[in-house]
Amino acid sequence: MTEVVAEISGAHGGSLANAARLIREAKACGADAVKLQAFIPERLAEKRAKNPRVVQLATDFHHETLLYLYKKTHTPRAWFPILIATAQLAHIPWFSSVFHPEDVAFLETLGCPRYKISAFEMLDGDLINAVVATGKPIVMSVRPMDGVTILRATEYDCKEDGALGVSDHSNSMRFVTSRCPMVERHLRLPDVPSPDDAFSSTPDEFREYVAKIRAMR
Repeated sequence: MTEVVAEISGAHGGSLANAARLIREAKACGADAVKLQAFIPERLAEKRAKNPRVVQLATDFHHETLLYLYKKTHTPRAWFPILIATAQLAHIPWFSSVFHPEDVAFLETLGCPRYKISAFEMLDGDLINAVVATGKPIVMSVRPMDGVTILRATEYDCKEDGALGVSDHSNSMRFVTSRCPMVERHLRLPDVPSPDDAFSSTPDEFREYVAKIRAMR
């Protein structure tokens, strides 16, 4: 069965209460897990400022500087124990994206069960090594990059050749198939504006999204 992950990201609008509400909404919508994001805004902005594609996306899509965007979508570290407890009370698994080895070290103190590496960090050797060293499961997004060819190895012991997960930022489910092992989708609150609104779903939309995935054969 496809695992459906509700991406909380910065949809909390800077409110811990909203972040906790998003976790409860994710459970009510039928999501299998929720994903948080752990980063220090200044550090992430400085790192990604070296990537012209990221800077262009922030300018074109959000009309904001990287630092302002990341401060706006930041989930403070002090919130994590409360959000983890909220997920546990709601009986929904959680995990987190990480962007720097220190993010990994922080989350290890909280028992993070698995880690997500974003497509923009897919070649970050220090980050990848830090995650691998934990021995925890890894979820990794990839995207085409100049000078990088991405291949999926087949016929070595592949249980379901061709089955790839999806980090769905589309306006529809056109990238999702019945063979997806995992689908990740941003969840937002209808009364809380977020920079990610354009590729996020309200609880009602997310519930319908989950139902369509469950109906796939």
